[in-house]
Amino acid sequence: MTILDTGIKNIRNVSRCTLGEGSLAELPRLLLRRKQEHPGPVLFFADQFLEGSDSIKKLNIGPADKLIFVASAHEPSTDGIDAIVAGLHATGFQKPSCIVGIGGGTTMDTAKAVANLLTNGGKAEEYQGWDLVKVPGVYKIAVPTISGTGAEATRTCVMTNTRTGLKLGMNSDFTTYDHVIMDPSLTATVPKNQYFYTGVDSYFHSMEVLAGSYRNVIGDAFAREGLTLCREVFLSNDMMSDDNRERLMIASYFGGCAIATSSTGSCIHFRRG
Repeated sequence: MTILDTGIKNIRNVSRCTLGEGSLAELPRLLLRRKQEHPGPVLFFADQFLEGSDSIKKLNIGPADKLIFVASAHEPSTDGIDAIVAGLHATGFQKPSCIVGIGGGTTMDTAKAVANLLTNGGKAEEYQGWDLVKVPGVYKIAVPTISGTGAEATRTCVMTNTRTGLKLGMNSDFTTYDHVIMDPSLTATVPKNQYFYTGVDSYFHSMEVLAGSYRNVIGDAFAREGLTLCREVFLSNDMMSDDNRERLMIASYFGGCAIATSSTGSCIHFRRG
C-alpha cells in the first residue's frame, strides 16, 4: 500500500487528561480553579439519560452555572446548535469560563460546537468543513460516559445540516477539547450490548487508520495500541470488568487520536449533470 506523506505533520491533541476510577470527583476542583483564573459561569451539557443521576449531583453545579440536557437519539444538527446558542443569548447568559460535555458522542460534539459559536459568532453551517473556525472556542472539558465514539479526542464535531442534508463537522484545531476526564466508573451501568457496539466503533476507528493511505507514525501508534486494547477487552472472559472498562475508555481515546491524524472518512461527491 502506498502511504501518502506530506512531510510536515501538525498534530493537535487534548492538552490534559485525568484518568482513573472516581476521577469525576476532580471536576469541581478543576472548575473552581478555572473560575478563579477566568471568572464566569460554567455551561454544562449532559446526556438526557443522566438526568437525576448521581453523576449530575457530583458536578457541583453553582447557582450562576447552566445545565442543558442533550437528547442523544440523533446526532447534532446545525439548526439544533444554532437554537441552543440563540437561547443562551436570549436569556442573557454571559460567556462561560468553561464548557463541560458529559455523555456520549452527541453530547460531547454539541459542547464543542457551542464552544466555537460562542466565540466565533455566525451559524453552525458556516463552519462545516476544514479549518473554518478562526477564533479559539471557550475552554472545554469532556467527560465521556461511554467508550467508543472518540469524540473526546477528535478535532471535529459532527453535525447534519438540516437544510442541505450534509453531514459534516467543524474540523478545526480549536474544536479539540482542552481537558478530558476518563472515569471508568461512568460506564459501569451501560447496557452490555451498547457497551460492545460502541467499543466496536473504537476498534474500527483504529482499523480504518491502519488500512488507509494518508498516515503518519503517530497516528499509526495510536491505532495499533487502540486495537491491542480492544482485543484484550473483547477476548477476555468479562469485557465489562473494572480493568476492561478502563482499557476500553483508553482505546476510545486512542481511536479518536488516530483518526484525528488521518483523512479517514474523506470522500469526493460527484454530481451528475
